[in-house]
Amino acid sequence: MKKQYTFVVILAFVVSLGCFLIDTDTSLSEKVRVKHKTFLDNSPFKETKGLTKTQRKAISLPPNAYFEEEWELTMNPEKGRPTPENLETIRHQLHAEASARVPGDAADNNWISRGPDNVGGRTRAIMFDPNDTTNETVFAGGVSGGLWKNTNISNANSTWVRVDIPENLNISTIISDPNNSTTFYIGTGESYVRGDVNGDGVWKSTDTGTTWTKIFGGISGATSFQSASDITVNSPAGIAGNYQSYPTTAFGPTITSALTADFILANDSNGVATEACNAFGSTVNGKIAVIRRGNCNFTVKVKNAQNSGAIGVIMMNNVDGSPVPMGGTDATITIPSVMVSKSVGDILEAALNAGTVNGSLNLATGTFTGNLVPGIQHINDMKIRNNSGVSELYVAASDSFYGAANATTYLGGPEYGLYKTVDGGTNWSEVTLPLTANNRKHCPNDIEIASDNKIWLSTTNSALYNEGGGVIFSSTDGTNFTKVYDVPDSDRTQIAVSSTTADKVYVLAETSTGVAMRRTTTGFVPSFFVSYITPPNDLDTGISAGDFTRGQAFYDLMLEVDPTDDDIVFAGGIDAFKSSNQGIAWTQLTHWYGGFNRQYMHADQHAATFANNDANKMLFSNDGGVFYSSDGGVTISERNKGFVTGQFYTVGVGPTTAFPSGDFFGGGLQDNGTQLFEGTSTTGPDSTIERYGGDGAYTFFDQDGTDRYFISNYVYNDGINLYNYDGANVTINNESASNGSFINPCALDSNLDILYTNYTTTANGNAIRRYAGIKSSGTLVKTTLTDTNFDNRPTAFTVSPHTTTSSTLFVGTVLGDVFKITNANTASPTWTEIEVQNNIVGSISDIEVGASENEIFVTIHNYGVESIWYTNNGGISWAAKEGNLPDMPVKTILQNPLNLEEVIVGTELGVWYTNNFSSTSPRWTSSFNGMRNVKVMDLDVRDDNMVFAATYGRGVFSGMFTATSFSVNEEDVFANTIKLFPTVSKGQFTLTSSKTIGSTQINVFSITGKNVYETNLEIQQGLRKEFDLNLNSGMYLVNLKGSDFETTKRIIIK
Repeated sequence: MKKQYTFVVILAFVVSLGCFLIDTDTSLSEKVRVKHKTFLDNSPFKETKGLTKTQRKAISLPPNAYFEEEWELTMNPEKGRPTPENLETIRHQLHAEASARVPGDAADNNWISRGPDNVGGRTRAIMFDPNDTTNETVFAGGVSGGLWKNTNISNANSTWVRVDIPENLNISTIISDPNNSTTFYIGTGESYVRGDVNGDGVWKSTDTGTTWTKIFGGISGATSFQSASDITVNSPAGIAGNYQSYPTTAFGPTITSALTADFILANDSNGVATEACNAFGSTVNGKIAVIRRGNCNFTVKVKNAQNSGAIGVIMMNNVDGSPVPMGGTDATITIPSVMVSKSVGDILEAALNAGTVNGSLNLATGTFTGNLVPGIQHINDMKIRNNSGVSELYVAASDSFYGAANATTYLGGPEYGLYKTVDGGTNWSEVTLPLTANNRKHCPNDIEIASDNKIWLSTTNSALYNEGGGVIFSSTDGTNFTKVYDVPDSDRTQIAVSSTTADKVYVLAETSTGVAMRRTTTGFVPSFFVSYITPPNDLDTGISAGDFTRGQAFYDLMLEVDPTDDDIVFAGGIDAFKSSNQGIAWTQLTHWYGGFNRQYMHADQHAATFANNDANKMLFSNDGGVFYSSDGGVTISERNKGFVTGQFYTVGVGPTTAFPSGDFFGGGLQDNGTQLFEGTSTTGPDSTIERYGGDGAYTFFDQDGTDRYFISNYVYNDGINLYNYDGANVTINNESASNGSFINPCALDSNLDILYTNYTTTANGNAIRRYAGIKSSGTLVKTTLTDTNFDNRPTAFTVSPHTTTSSTLFVGTVLGDVFKITNANTASPTWTEIEVQNNIVGSISDIEVGASENEIFVTIHNYGVESIWYTNNGGISWAAKEGNLPDMPVKTILQNPLNLEEVIVGTELGVWYTNNFSSTSPRWTSSFNGMRNVKVMDLDVRDDNMVFAATYGRGVFSGMFTATSFSVNEEDVFANTIKLFPTVSKGQFTLTSSKTIGSTQINVFSITGKNVYETNLEIQQGLRKEFDLNLNSGMYLVNLKGSDFETTKRIIIK
């Protein structure tokens, strides 16, 4: 990625890592790399990657290209899919560890939230606190940023405070119990974005949101392969039975009745015999061909078998794991085909080599085919009905998935449905709904309770079967539901019911051509009384008439009715609209950038809600956080101060040599552009300015101290701009082609002012783009770099800080290759692959250079692999450094330049660190105090050793590298034995101890490492020692060291 190390503190000694580099089983690694390449070559996202910039902008949110790339990058190379089920076990382990710490983020928290405190992230869950009669207290949940509370929402300067939940929950909905207003429920997981934000069921609080417990759902077991199709082996008896298969739908007919015949193995005389790439090799008339996957397209193999007279084909996988669907197009193929796993194929091949095998290709009789992550993970909606004092909680549990082909992975799968509890979550039952036309369950989406206590329910298409949306049910008893209406050609459907008039319901549905709206005052009976509503027309000329969601109704679709006047309706897509006459006419309330003479509100409306007993007061939530109105939407203003829920992809930091006063850093966010922090405080969150809109990607500050500029990138190689603090700004590149990746890896050579980016496409091949002379449009030169050995697309870059008169570029690829490119700034760069043993398996997420160019750190995106690698000899040999780190993607890595044994990594579950990196098996410990276990996408270190972490849901955090430990060992008993509080004061602090420790040296360090206070203290059980430190305002580290322990705690002096 983009870190550069500038060592401003010279230690009196050098800590040698002395790493003992081990050789792994190269042949085994090579086999896994081959599997990984095969899975990537058969990625389900080959076609969608080819969408143009214009097409991507039209469906820019959610940024599907980014999610698709993440699917590929994080897949387990042995399984061909991500394995997120591993995270559930790790979360439980971390929760157990966290329970032993001081509640509310322990006093030894070394991470400081930096914001931005004026930019909210994607938000769906909003609620006015029913216990506050003034309607000033509200709650909001970020879809990947946890739960937050604001106690003065009418005040534009009010600040949000994070609610302390054991995990960084991805929150989708929040409600309160009408029979007990101190009881709240939150639902988690965002089903609409296909695996980007996964959930953990339903959580409950009985003390107005102070403490929370999970009561329902979550991942319930390991991922398994499920198949609706199988083959039967009739003989020989030793292998007779049924075996799972994956039927082909891309070409050839489906199997409509069982095909029974002898099997025959391919025997191609001009290539690998069993692969049938040149010809099948035998006369197959009336038989079922058995072919091994590999070396040519599936269509070629099946067509060769067909030409030899086969009536069907069994394709044997050539990599371990589940069978995958076969891709390709050939309208001339007229026989069916299925794939079986490698293990089943091995059985068949051995039996065929020994004699005759007879069997059948069977008609699909099961429910679905794909990998299944079990458990209820995504909650679309929740409502509570007061049934004569009994609180009936209804939960609309959805499913989701990672991809539509090749190792499709379903999240939740057939467990979706409407669930109910009448005892606060102790016991649950699934409510039986009428089935679809294909006799499958409906997937519930929106639940509403009407004025007569009738329950209304709308549906969305299930991810599993892609059917069932657009249906509306009702029930008077909460047990028996009746289908009352069906919006034709519909998927996701929202409903809003009158709080004053029974059977008055509004409908907003996603259709294949946009959206459809309906209204009924008779409960849809008779159906011809249902009124068709003309949807609002957005004034924005870039949003087509008739579809105010701009093709994103699956993602942004909001519908609410005023609880006191059911003629007043609110609808939201890209922007927000209001009707005062039941949808006959609409007024556009907002515009996503404040254009067309409308007030500003961020794009992509997800929810709206009304205050208790005051319908004029409203909250709106969208991709930009939370907005508030006190006059029914006439005026709407932002309420994001302190609502730190931004989803950052990257972070880049300006050096203190160029910016000596205040902190300068920036980063790219999901749908919140490139945000720039200028001259901010070091002690807490601060505001930002947006330098470029849309999605933000990589951000860099010049590091050499001679220039003062930063670079932002929109997506792909588009919108690359240099902002010069001391001169003219430069547009480095603007292009409509989708060259590179959606969030495109880059690296900046600050000494030579050259930017390197991924420029890979089908047309370009695997390529790097060099933008030289970037400080001026007159000197800007663009060059595409390629090499015959550079045979995989780049996923990570870094420029060596040790070579300053030329560019030495290090590049990691999607298949684990590591390249060193010297003289990359010249016409004849030298390309050297420095990981030739093929030990590294997976897609490289970060590559960093240590104290010399011989020391290189590499991290891996994938599940199921060694995720951290290191070399101290320039790549001659590599050592795996994952140690005890749990199996999860690692996104980024940094070494502490003041303590070379200390290394930190950013992962799917926060920051982890080790203090013994040179060990053969380093011991990693979670170090996310203050940020929780949120995904950390990027780390950057400044020239004064301040570290910045970009998170996907909690903004940016900072901390300090020191010569001692950067973080507190979370399992160190002394971290909890000794307490120092408060963490923020004017210099007055109290130290307590629950155990006798003995003589302890106490040193207080400034953030620059200066020792500003020291004393020795005899610590006994029950000690309470007051300190009054007369120091300047700022952050300090308090180091306590005894004969057999050492711990560090952070304090802030105002």
